[in-house]
Amino acid sequence: MKNILWYLGFLSLVSLLYFVDGKTAFLWFLCFIPYFGTYNAKDERIEINTGKATRNAFAYTIFFGVGTLIYIYLTGSIELFAPAFVVLFGGSLIVCLISLFYYDKMRG
Repeated sequence: MKNILWYLGFLSLVSLLYFVDGKTAFLWFLCFIPYFGTYNAKDERIEINTGKATRNAFAYTIFFGVGTLIYIYLTGSIELFAPAFVVLFGGSLIVCLISLFYYDKMRG
């Protein structure tokens, strides 16, 4: 089975929206291009570390998502949905990458 992380590389195509709207925020999606390099990765340690890192990102998503929904429900501020989604998506990627670097470098 091929490494499925390379599918994240297709998120880099979202950066083409820069040419439609001209917003430089879309250029951050170019950070997904290195994931194309994982297509033929066959290192078992990378797969194990990736599994652990994605578990951490899933836990972040669950806890942050539930906390945010409870906060929005209790305060009634519906306008927090959009920023919460951005922080949820971006934070889960950051947690996954930091965990992956930790498992790869610190635990060798």
